[in-house]
Amino acid sequence: MFPAPDNAPVDSTTLLGLAGISGTLLGAVVGAAGTLGSARITSRAQTNTEEQKARRQAYSACATALLARRDAADALLDMFKGDDFDQAAVQARLQEVDEQRDAVARAVGAVAIEGPYDIANSAEFAAKAIELLSGRIRDWTAEVAGGRDRDELLQSQLQFALRDQGDMERMLDNFTAGCRKILRPTERDRPTRRGLLRRR
Repeated sequence: MFPAPDNAPVDSTTLLGLAGISGTLLGAVVGAAGTLGSARITSRAQTNTEEQKARRQAYSACATALLARRDAADALLDMFKGDDFDQAAVQARLQEVDEQRDAVARAVGAVAIEGPYDIANSAEFAAKAIELLSGRIRDWTAEVAGGRDRDELLQSQLQFALRDQGDMERMLDNFTAGCRKILRPTERDRPTRRGLLRRR
């Protein structure tokens, strides 16, 4: 029997076979694409989870350091205003405030790396506000140690320290509210009650 010419019609069995092969190949391609897409989605989800975890840790450490130094600065101002003013006790508390500076700087640096920019900026502003109040009381302590009358100093300068204290609270509130917004974007933020997290 002679072979069929090139333009001879293909019988139904051959067509079915070719269709089966094409279907198998198409199924394999679609399956591979689906697996690759699923793997990419899983990988992206894992990366997002790790980034969120890193941010949470950085934000938490920074908030803890800032609040601790805020509390120490507030206590220092109260001691300076108190009726039972003790120069040695104020100096000891001032040293505690100064020793916390490095921990705050490291924590703010970690937030600057994790970002975003607005959160890093608010952390830096909060740290500077605490430093401003601490620095003012540091200067007062040096002036009193040099012989200046404490009551006269408070009468002329206390208003500025209280303004610094208010700015410090606002900056801290901005930072913590920003952190919550990043970590829990669907949560409605509640106003921060001043002094809620304060410890003595």
